[in-house]
Formats: sequence, structure tokens, C-alpha cells
Amino acid sequence: MNAQDPIWKIGIKLNPNVSWMKPDAKYMTNEGNNFRFGFSLMVDKQFTDNYAFGTGVNVINTGGKLSYLQKTSEIIPSINEARDVISKINRNYKLQYVEIPLTLKLRTNEIGYITYWGQFGLGLGLNIRSKGDDTVDYLKQATGDVLIEDRWEDATLESVSREDEDIKDDIRLFRTSLIIGGGIEYNLAGSTSIIAGITYNNGFNNALNNKGVITDDRDAAVYEGSGSNKTPKLYDLKAQTNFIEFNIGLLF
Repeated sequence: MNAQDPIWKIGIKLNPNVSWMKPDAKYMTNEGNNFRFGFSLMVDKQFTDNYAFGTGVNVINTGGKLSYLQKTSEIIPSINEARDVISKINRNYKLQYVEIPLTLKLRTNEIGYITYWGQFGLGLGLNIRSKGDDTVDYLKQATGDVLIEDRWEDATLESVSREDEDIKDDIRLFRTSLIIGGGIEYNLAGSTSIIAGITYNNGFNNALNNKGVITDDRDAAVYEGSGSNKTPKLYDLKAQTNFIEFNIGLLF
């Protein structure tokens, strides 16, 4: 590194991404991807011309689409009473995180006006916003008769759709991830460069904080107990958030 070269480099970038959620339970289904945007403040501390420690602040918008069965309590209009119900949830997760990346950045020497770079490391994220678009199909509802053998009957509630539901209680606060990326810097003048690249961000931990209903091979609810004690078997919802983002910005 030459004496006149900056030890610290700061940059800003926009990060459009394709995101999805990977279920980690066999009773859940991935229903598709989302297209989201984010932005970042980058800070690189160079050790040599070819190696740097990369950090900063990333504001990430990510999510995905999942479907599963869930047990909730709902008001049944015909009797004006709350009853346990089993419903199929199709949810589009819209999640926002603030992430601190801790990465090692490798850079080639400048070739013409272009420098090639790659980076890998960890991301430490904090959830700051959780919204969901839900389509809910009610399947079963509990009867009021505790003496019958099967207390679950076909639901009388009509399907509903809800947008921008607050689902913060269903989402874990912290997110850790693996970050792998690469791209180019095109020198404009002095230490100012345009940067472009692609980054894969793979969540390590479970993003969800709720329970679903175990299903059989026909996707029907599985129960335990009998009579008034007959209840659906539950499991912990598990899924990781992943995305591929495209980076474009300025480095100073």
C-alpha cells in the first residue's frame, strides 16, 4: 500500500434482491420468492492493497412465501363465541432487518480502471419491521359439545385475506447469516469508484417464533387425545431467510 492510498474507504450502495424462506419442517411449503430493495453504508479498512476488513450498516428488506396449518381462536359469528379453529395459512412475509456485516474483502490490483473484489464473512441482524399478507382458509372448528368423541367439525367461517398484518410476535428478533459476494470497482478519479456486484446472504438461524399443526400424507391435521381433550398436534415453525442481492453504488 502506498503512503498516499487511503486506509479507510466509505461507500453507499443500493441492493435490489430476490429473497425466499427455506422451510426447516416437513409440514411447511415454500410458495415462492419476493423481490425487495435495500441499501447499505459500507466501511472498508485496508490492511494492504489486496486485503481489507469490510463492515458498515445494511438495511435489508427480505422475506418469502410460506403455507402451513395453524391453530388459533376465532369468533364464530353464528354463535358469537370464540372457538379453536384450524386453518391453512398462506403468508407473504415482508421483513426488514438492520445488519452489521463482518467480512474479509479481497481485491486484485487495478487492471486498467477496474479492480475485481470478493468478500466473505458473517452478518449480525436485528429485526425492525415484520409485516405479512395472509390468505386464511378455515378448515376445522371445535364444537361446544365436550361429550362427543370427535369435537372437531368442518369450519363455517369464510376464507379471508389480510394485508400488512403486524406479525412481529411471530418473528425472532435476531438474525445471523453467511455473506459471500463478488464484483468490480471502476475507478472514476482518485479514490472514487463505481462498484457493482452480487452477494448471497444465507440465514443461519430460525426466523420464526410460532407453532404450526402437524399434518399427515393428505395434508390433513393430526390430532392427539379424544373427546374434549382432542387437540391438534403442534410443532415449531422453522424457516431461514435467504436472498441474492445485486449491488450498485459509489466508493470513496
